Amino acid sequence: MHEFDPAVVLEQISGSLTKFSESLNVIGEPIQVGEKIVIPAVVARAGFGAGGGSGTCPSKEGEPSAGGSGGGGGGGVLLTPIFLVVDSEGERLLTVPGAADVATTAVEKIKETVTGIFSRREKKKAEDEAEAEG
Repeated sequence: MHEFDPAVVLEQISGSLTKFSESLNVIGEPIQVGEKIVIPAVVARAGFGAGGGSGTCPSKEGEPSAGGSGGGGGGGVLLTPIFLVVDSEGERLLTVPGAADVATTAVEKIKETVTGIFSRREKKKAEDEAEAEG
């Protein structure tokens, strides 16, 4: 029987999210608009966590002891599109209202990745149990 190891799951999730750590990334070529140069960029922030447990509960008199286990995890990504505008007045950053909608695709991709990790773990666990029984 496999025990839940939060460190392993956290490592797998963080490996998948490495490219989403907090950063500012230029996402296109600078665009000349009249006397202004506009540089499109995105600020990406990611956060995640995991937890787990194991152990047994002492049995009451005449009852079998109860096993223990547990686990959980979650995360989120925030992408904020911004534009660096350079003109004769200097440089300034402009943000885009309603940027949360932009993050939908990234969040779906992360959900698929995490689901895949847990599916593979469950498949491996079932295969190991079948091998142990047979």
